[in-house]
Amino acid sequence: MILNLNAQIIWVFVDLLILFVLMKKFLFGPITRMLDDRAQEVSDTLDQADRRLAEAEQQQTAHAAQLASAKAEAAQIIEDARARGQQEYDRLVAEARTAVQRLEEQSAQRRASERAQMLREAKKELAALVLLTTAKVSRQTLDSDTDRVMIDDFLREETEAAR
Repeated sequence: MILNLNAQIIWVFVDLLILFVLMKKFLFGPITRMLDDRAQEVSDTLDQADRRLAEAEQQQTAHAAQLASAKAEAAQIIEDARARGQQEYDRLVAEARTAVQRLEEQSAQRRASERAQMLREAKKELAALVLLTTAKVSRQTLDSDTDRVMIDDFLREETEAAR
């Protein structure tokens, strides 16, 4: 069968060709541009999302480094405070020991002083008793000045003998 080309078929082809050209120029072109623009926007959005993701990862890394640094600094501060506290404790203990030792020395000196005072008083009383006994035995009355002179002489002799 031979193709029968009549005028009507040719006009249909020409109409289709004109329709195709008009559609390409007025329909397909804008739609293609619109789709290309949309694809570009999607591509830009994806690129922007990738950049933001990279920035977020960098910030997260920076924050992690800062956190690690802050933790190390906090640990150092705690260690320094602990060391200062230990030094202060040691200093206070040393001061307390020194104070206790000083108090013990003062107490020993006070005891020695009180003991010496008690011995002096005991010697005075003993001397007075000896003088009274001597006076009773000798039956003589001594006056207070004579008593004092005799007691002082006796104590002086006893002190020199004790040395």
